[in-house]
Amino acid sequence: MRRLCALAGVSRCGFYKYLHHDSAKETEEQEIAEKILLIQEQYHYSIGYRKMVVFLNKEADKNYGLKRTRRIMKETHTQSAVRVKKYSDEVYLRRKKMREEFPPDLIKRNFFAMAPYKRLTEDITYLPCMEQTMYLNTIEDLFNGEILAYAVSDMVDTKLCTDTVNILAKRIKVTKGVILHSDGGSTYMSYAYRNLVDHLLIRRSMGAKGCCYDNAAIESLNGIIKTECLYCRFGKSKVKNRMIPSKEIISAVKEFIGFYNTFRPKERLGFLTPVEFRLMNPKGVYPVLVSTD
Repeated sequence: MRRLCALAGVSRCGFYKYLHHDSAKETEEQEIAEKILLIQEQYHYSIGYRKMVVFLNKEADKNYGLKRTRRIMKETHTQSAVRVKKYSDEVYLRRKKMREEFPPDLIKRNFFAMAPYKRLTEDITYLPCMEQTMYLNTIEDLFNGEILAYAVSDMVDTKLCTDTVNILAKRIKVTKGVILHSDGGSTYMSYAYRNLVDHLLIRRSMGAKGCCYDNAAIESLNGIIKTECLYCRFGKSKVKNRMIPSKEIISAVKEFIGFYNTFRPKERLGFLTPVEFRLMNPKGVYPVLVSTD
C-alpha cells in the first residue's frame, strides 16, 4: 500500500482520509435522499427542490445547498410532479438563444419619419367578442399614421404576425432597410416571423419587454380603434361585457380602418387624412398597389 501511495503521489494518511471522506459523504447523501422521500410522500410529491432545501435545513438544522438537493432529487427520482416541463431541454435552450438575440431598439421613442414606408410600427390588441376574444395585429406608418396592413385571428400566434407582414409586402414595395418596430412579444421573436422579415430585408426593432411607452404610437392607435370604432358604435359596457358578436366587431374594425386612412383628419397632419398627407408629399416613396380581389 505504501508503494502504491508513493506511485500515486499521495501520502498513506491522505489516501485513507480520502476513502473515509468519500464513504461519509455517500452515507450523508443517502440520509438526505431518505429524508426527501419521506417529505415527498407526506406532501404528495408537491415540493420542489427550492422548498425542499427549506424543509431539510429546518429538520436537520444544517445548511444544504440548492444544487446538491436538486441533484439528489434528480438521481433518486423524487422531483416535484406539480409543474412538469412542457417542452424538451432543447426547446428551452433555443428560446434562451432567441432572447439573447433580442434586436436593438432602432426607434428609441422617436415616433417620426421623414418619408413614407421607412419607419413602421406593429402591435397586437384584443377585441372582446360574444363568442371569444379576437386579436388584431396592425402595422402603422410613423410618417403619417396610416394603417398599411392588418390581420385578425382568434389566436395570438406566429401566423397572425406573418400574415400581416405578407399583406404589407403585397400592398407596398418594401425597400431594403425599412424598420419594423414592435414590442418584445414571443410572436415577434418566433423563427418563422424573423425569417420572413429578414427575407424581405426589413430591419427588426424592439422596445423593452413590458414597456408600452417604447411602442406608444401604435398603442395610441389601438386606443383609438377601441374608443372611436367599438365603444362609440356599440357602447363601452356592451363591448367590455362581451355582448357583441364577433362578426359585427370584425366588420366594424375593417370599416373603421378604411375610414381612418382616407376620411379621418389628423391634427398633427394639418387636419389632412393619412392618405391625403402621403399623396401631397412630392418627395415620398410611393407604394406599388396590387389588387387584393
